[in-house]
Amino acid sequence: MSTTKISKHISYKEAVVSATATRRNIKNVPNEKQLKAMQTLAKKVFEPLRVHFDKPIRVNSFFRSVALNKTIGGSATSQHCKGEAIDIDATAGVTNKQLYNYIKDNLEFDQLIWEFGTDKEPDWVHVSYTTSKPNRNQLLRASKKRGKSVYTVIENKSKTEEKKTGTVKVKTFLNVREKASAEAKKVGALKNGEIVTVFKEEKGWLKIKTAKIEGWASGKYIVVK
Repeated sequence: MSTTKISKHISYKEAVVSATATRRNIKNVPNEKQLKAMQTLAKKVFEPLRVHFDKPIRVNSFFRSVALNKTIGGSATSQHCKGEAIDIDATAGVTNKQLYNYIKDNLEFDQLIWEFGTDKEPDWVHVSYTTSKPNRNQLLRASKKRGKSVYTVIENKSKTEEKKTGTVKVKTFLNVREKASAEAKKVGALKNGEIVTVFKEEKGWLKIKTAKIEGWASGKYIVVK
């Protein structure tokens, strides 16, 4: 398992490495289910982010075993223990605020946390993604009060973002792309009559999702109810 890559830009080693685990001799090895969750998170969130900025993004913390999480004082319900959460840090030329805003505005996620820092820049960014239930698209802010970490909900995007249903109307196929652009990478295609969930519209393009495909498609060929 030590040679397994989580994704194109995340090695297995950096996804499980922990100075505390090494120092305390704590086993920090994901099982098959946790590993699959890590790969899904990387595919849905980390890699699109990495491609967009085209700059290295530091992985501060990814998988944590229950024992490791307890040792470092993590939440008992931490998604890190399921392989569903990652803490990331920007490198030269990109800010953590930019990472946070791009995820917020363009990607699906369960929780996105502005981790401490200032109003202008978080110290790092926490983001999670799950397939076990609908992602909440919940925005939070972490701060310190009387020496304890406090998490305040900024917004539940899943509640404020209206989702609609659309039907594909084409003679052949409708291409689905990674971004709202005809030049963007193709991620799939839809047949006439297929039903899609529509999340938002941008310059004539619709952000859509089906059971197998997620991306952007031209609004000209989708009838929204």
